[in-house]
Amino acid sequence: MSKIIMSWSKCKIEVGETGANDAMAASLIDVGIIKDKSTTLAAEDGESLTAVATGGVVVAEEEGEPVITLTTRIIEPSFELETLLTGAVAGTGDNAGELTVKSNVVSKDFSVKLTPKNVGAVGIKARRTHVSFRPGSSEEEGQFVDLTFKILACEDGELYKKFKVKQTDWATAQAGG
Repeated sequence: MSKIIMSWSKCKIEVGETGANDAMAASLIDVGIIKDKSTTLAAEDGESLTAVATGGVVVAEEEGEPVITLTTRIIEPSFELETLLTGAVAGTGDNAGELTVKSNVVSKDFSVKLTPKNVGAVGIKARRTHVSFRPGSSEEEGQFVDLTFKILACEDGELYKKFKVKQTDWATAQAGG
């Protein structure tokens, strides 16, 4: 039996605006520092249809596609991330170091890539997701944002791809710290 390589522990998440015709983003940026043990990839039941005959006997049932979501909490998110996702505007000149926020609604579709730290582990790439951006702050955690990526079907029917992590998937992150 071959060694099992787990997709747990540290991970990195990268995002970029979905391209034309639901293409994977041409470039991805790292979302930043992920809070320990906050990242989850989960499936919720899709819509179900049930036909019931007299007496409550189920005669047919059909299950819809499950809804797949990736959730995570980012510690001290960068202005660059907030600008990319929400369209917030970074100040210039005397207003440098400020960010003007007019909405926390993410109006565009984004590609997302989740890369576990273990080489050979399984990661995922979704070309098209709906992103929920929920900023917050507390004395215990400082500034944070909760991101939820709901995976959407592409025009060709693809939801996501799984991939085996290679050392090169982490080369940039390790070089940067």
